[in-house]
Amino acid sequence: MQDPVLLYHAFPGERQRCSRKGLLPSFSWTGLLILLSLASCRKNLYQDKSLDNKLVILAEITAEETLKIPVSKSILVGSGSIITFEKVGGAKVTVTEEGSPPWNLPVNNSSLYASDPATVYTSPRRPVYEKAYDLRVEEPSLGVATARVEIPGPVTITHFDTSGELRMGNPVLKCHITVADPAGAPSFYIIEAVKQLLVTRHFFYWQGVRYDYDKDAGKKLYEQVRNNPGVSLLRDTVPTGKLQRLNIFTEDNNTDNAKVGSLDSVFERIFLPDDGFNGQSYSTTFSIERKYFKAGKPGDEGRVLIQFKSASPELYNYLFWYAQYKTDVGYIPSGQLYSPPGNIANGLGIFGGSSKRQWIYYFDPLW
Repeated sequence: MQDPVLLYHAFPGERQRCSRKGLLPSFSWTGLLILLSLASCRKNLYQDKSLDNKLVILAEITAEETLKIPVSKSILVGSGSIITFEKVGGAKVTVTEEGSPPWNLPVNNSSLYASDPATVYTSPRRPVYEKAYDLRVEEPSLGVATARVEIPGPVTITHFDTSGELRMGNPVLKCHITVADPAGAPSFYIIEAVKQLLVTRHFFYWQGVRYDYDKDAGKKLYEQVRNNPGVSLLRDTVPTGKLQRLNIFTEDNNTDNAKVGSLDSVFERIFLPDDGFNGQSYSTTFSIERKYFKAGKPGDEGRVLIQFKSASPELYNYLFWYAQYKTDVGYIPSGQLYSPPGNIANGLGIFGGSSKRQWIYYFDPLW
């Protein structure tokens, strides 16, 4: 496979134009909802909690990115051995930055979230580095769930490069990265790779106004004005809410992945605490399976995102538990598995914070 071209390096806050295996709504954490469903069938996982009719929040807020808070509720089915999740209605969701008035998040009714098992609340507000944020979700029949998180400081990457290689006969993208770790409080890094699906949108301008050609009204207007000077049909690629998680590999013994299983294993995330390099520069290498870099069928076109995150301790621990649980579940009696270390008071899930650096690659021809 031909090596990719890095079109640009996206810094946090830059406005971008343009599971396990399978497609997941972007940051809706559907895989974790499924995991909680599985966990509820196993003895003693939540022995200290009632699972029925609880607010479920699986949210990650990132410095300089707009807010998105997915909220659902848990429902026990049948004899109470199976738990499912459904959207909530009428919840009031606010996020408060320390020293500022609350930000109200309305429901986002975009078609991007139609298949999401949670109701998604969004805001154009953007969290900033090293500030604390309080979440409050109030639903008339379920009560009030709260959580607090502090956004980590900026991620400083001093070196990043890639090369195409083979791993056990399969093509991978090998990545070499160096992070300058800040001294002081511990840092918790997470490395992820996903393919974000894109769709092509068509539009045109008429009398200084942009119109959507893909809508019936826009198409009708275009047919009426298409022969006027300056009117032409334009195209743009738009990111969807669909992500395909890519297999990632590490041989770094300093990662916490070594606590989950053999470093010959396939991982969804790499977990790297700064225990051994606090306040110093640290270099590591990881590889990404290239199987899904190019679309296998129409509709699977997209772009590859490589993300290096500094995560809040709550988020790191929750996702690490997720990785451990998926490994342990096949080997350890269910009664010995521990509960997820979420931080939602009067609810289930996690309200985590992160900062990140991101690299974007295009392999698919988009039109």
